[in-house]
Amino acid sequence: MLSYPDYTRCPVNVISSIMKFYRINSAYPTLPVLDKELDKFYKNVVLIVLDGMGTAMMEKDLPSSNFLRKYHVDNLTSVFPSTTTAAMTSYYTGVSPNEHAWLGWSLFLKEFCRTVDVFTNVDSYTKTPVSTLNAANFLMPYETIYQEIKDSIIGNVQPFTIAQKGVNISEKGNIHKVVYKFDEACDIIKRICTLNHNTFTFFQWNSPDDVAHQEGCYSERTAERLKAISSHLAELCRSVKDTIVIVTSDHGLIDINEEIKINHIHEIADCLVLPPFVESRAASCYVKYDRKTDFEKAVHSFLGNDFVLMSRNDIISKGLLGSGRMHAKTADFLGDYMICAIGDKTIKYQTLQTKPKPPHAADHGGLTDEEMIVPLIVVTTKQTKEFKQKKLI
Repeated sequence: MLSYPDYTRCPVNVISSIMKFYRINSAYPTLPVLDKELDKFYKNVVLIVLDGMGTAMMEKDLPSSNFLRKYHVDNLTSVFPSTTTAAMTSYYTGVSPNEHAWLGWSLFLKEFCRTVDVFTNVDSYTKTPVSTLNAANFLMPYETIYQEIKDSIIGNVQPFTIAQKGVNISEKGNIHKVVYKFDEACDIIKRICTLNHNTFTFFQWNSPDDVAHQEGCYSERTAERLKAISSHLAELCRSVKDTIVIVTSDHGLIDINEEIKINHIHEIADCLVLPPFVESRAASCYVKYDRKTDFEKAVHSFLGNDFVLMSRNDIISKGLLGSGRMHAKTADFLGDYMICAIGDKTIKYQTLQTKPKPPHAADHGGLTDEEMIVPLIVVTTKQTKEFKQKKLI
């Protein structure tokens, strides 16, 4: 089954509800199921984003009695493409990919004449640094939600961010903590929740995505990783008070059956101006102006059962990237067409400079339910009498 992004219930709407809680305007609708709990006005708001934990993975890898499943209140969609770069930037900013332009892991930056892994600032093929500054940050700077939360009319709110080393978290209004283990992050959150003032904590963790890429969505190791995370979160929620803990994800994953090297398919490769980019399951293609009909026929012939071909106009008219004012770079990254996965295969373009790399056991970026549907988990803790008196502030 396929799912399309719903910008009334996706990462931007999680942020919209949090912004509403802090009395900050947002252009996107809020989530009623989350608003209902936030209306109780907790001192501490904790948002935890588990990379790659789709609803299908959670329900198959965890028993129904598990902590995460017990507090699973709703399902959301990812953004499009269903990938970390696009979704996490929407969590950071509260706006859609259409507006922030961070569409995927690898983007062709014409200003540098290179395809760049935008989070790590390296050439997508040679894996060498692109520039001394972060190229994507230079071309597509964005404002995060943290300063606005800190300046909230509620007053006395301190935002915190927590992530592993190497995760590029903007520091403006927030206090950032680097962690190496999940339980270390939970310990930090416990200490934050004991502070006397209001706090907002954003915690980003790269599992189960990292394990699923290597071993698949439903491997024993992936299931064990999810169970360990769930156990730590259960203990965290038992240890804090005056706190609402929101757990969700950026996208899900699907097990991959085959990687198709389209540079070996002459009928497709000969039509391209440059190698496809963005994601292996949502590939943006610039096509020679006189070969578009040939390209369409070749994609339908060789990839048609597992991919759908959408033109730039299709993507824009269907609102797949969200609403709001389109970022100037978003138009650059759409190409003439996008090859979007609807099956269990990925595509790859291997240049002469591409370093050999084994294919992923599971991947994301496409439009399947496994990739697009993510859970919303909400856990509320005991409110003390002292704090309840501040509820109407």
